[in-house]
Amino acid sequence: MATTFASVGGKRTTDDASSDDMLRIIPLGAGSEVGRSCIVASYKGKSVMFDCGVHPGYAGIASLPYFDEVDLSTVDALLVTHFHLDHCAAVPFLVGHTNFKGRILMTHPTKAIFNMLMADFVKLNKGNDAESTIFGEKDLQASLERIEVIDFHQEVDIDGIKVTPYRAGHVLGACMFYVDIGGLRVLYTGDYSRTPDRHLPGADLPAIPPHVVIVESTYGVSPHSPREEREHRFTDRVHQILNRGGKVLLPVVALGRAQELLLILEDYWVKHPELRDVPIYQASALARRAMTVYQTYINVLNSDMKAAFEEANPFVFQHVQHLAHAGALDDVGPCVVLATPSMLQSGLSRELFEAWCGEPLNGIIIADFAVQGTLAREILSDCKSITSRAGPEIPLKMTVDAISFSAHADYPQTQQFLDALAPAHVVLVHGEAGEMGRLKRALEGKAAADGKKMSVYSPKNCQAVEIKHSGAKVAKVMGLLAEHPPAIGSHVRGLLVQKDFGHMLLAPSDLPVYTKLRTAAVLQRQMVPTTVPLANLRFALEALFENIHTVTTLNTTKKPSSSSSQPPKKEEGERAAEGEGEGEGERWA
Repeated sequence: MATTFASVGGKRTTDDASSDDMLRIIPLGAGSEVGRSCIVASYKGKSVMFDCGVHPGYAGIASLPYFDEVDLSTVDALLVTHFHLDHCAAVPFLVGHTNFKGRILMTHPTKAIFNMLMADFVKLNKGNDAESTIFGEKDLQASLERIEVIDFHQEVDIDGIKVTPYRAGHVLGACMFYVDIGGLRVLYTGDYSRTPDRHLPGADLPAIPPHVVIVESTYGVSPHSPREEREHRFTDRVHQILNRGGKVLLPVVALGRAQELLLILEDYWVKHPELRDVPIYQASALARRAMTVYQTYINVLNSDMKAAFEEANPFVFQHVQHLAHAGALDDVGPCVVLATPSMLQSGLSRELFEAWCGEPLNGIIIADFAVQGTLAREILSDCKSITSRAGPEIPLKMTVDAISFSAHADYPQTQQFLDALAPAHVVLVHGEAGEMGRLKRALEGKAAADGKKMSVYSPKNCQAVEIKHSGAKVAKVMGLLAEHPPAIGSHVRGLLVQKDFGHMLLAPSDLPVYTKLRTAAVLQRQMVPTTVPLANLRFALEALFENIHTVTTLNTTKKPSSSSSQPPKKEEGERAAEGEGEGEGERWA
């Protein structure tokens, strides 16, 4: 396999690579950034889009992937890895406002939660101006009708593209997609974690190694501390803030890490009776509704959760209350509040943050990855004040901590994962430019030290990676031709039939057995008017073709015309020109 790296200069169709053996991967989002994941891979005239999300740091059209860079009508399928907005929230726009005609696949839990999240997304955006609203209820409904569900490890064939989802950890229903196009195997990880947590197993390791891995690089070369250590730091910090009389704000995504934090807090409250009078609030009606999905898809949870469900529902929390609005906290003392969104851009988490950030007793813990360009990232930079949504500056006096429970792979996980798969090519996405650059150098250095050949790419948005893959072309001898295996050096004659990316060599009589093709005899008769004497014509034909011979002689009598009972005498050349039924002559083959 040989590789080239090239940038994209303008809009392209997805099958215009320089040769049929060229795999072309172009990030329409998540190229040297975290957000709006959308990667298009094209090979041998087939095209797949991985994920289709929005950027949490932007609004309206600016938050969408760069759809104009490819001809979306040529994309065969969209494969959505999980329900987080930066991976799926642009799907209704893609369906309702572009010429995309392909199939859409996601797992059962992902579709169930996608429906809830997007309905909530539409509802929240109804009051916004037209520029900020990128799709409506009709677009959402149209996308739901197009979505097909797929199980883990189930192979689906999409016009010759073989698609298999593997567990990705991360959140309920999240998957990695393993795609085989004409023998070229590509694994797209999406967001993944190889480390099990309190409710989910870690990511799978595909049995057959891929040629190319498209992998997230969110944490670059940074390692995570052990889960038990992070849980201890988290609960200790929460307890310290409550002991000094403060309120704890936990900005979270409604589904995913919120459930993990609730399980940790519930367990801690059970073990510490002195905290049982301190309320824990979950400020998300969506999260409460979505708990039915967690209870429905017990089979995708880890073994501990499956065992817990045999005795009681572990997601029915005894110490967690639902919070309808911020006003309900006016007369409440120390408490813990989980509020959305996780990046503090808007919503209840922003409202509570602005109300509490001026009080030194209070504290905020960022438990997810803080995306560049968001308020969550800003307050982690040791700033002394923030700009409120209304405009004035507000002093930042509350304590700010970052204790990550983000279920993204760290460097040790990524390095071990790629060591086990040993792909020839690795494409880094879903990471900031600096982190991607450091990870690229680390992976290349590790591969060189191990004596392995591995090319690592870190493209920007709209910058393509082109990888030449010339797989072996094999034709299977089938049917009658396979009954008597030929000797080495002998020739085999048959019909070469291509189906998708496979080839078969068949006897003509086997076509109906192995294909939908049928054999038929075609008889062609050609009449050529000419005034040249037949002897001259035959002489000219024999000079061009071998084996000219007479097939038949036409002998007919022309009917007399109404004006004369004797037909006029014709020359020899004229008789051949009259055609069948109007003279006599010869036909040749």
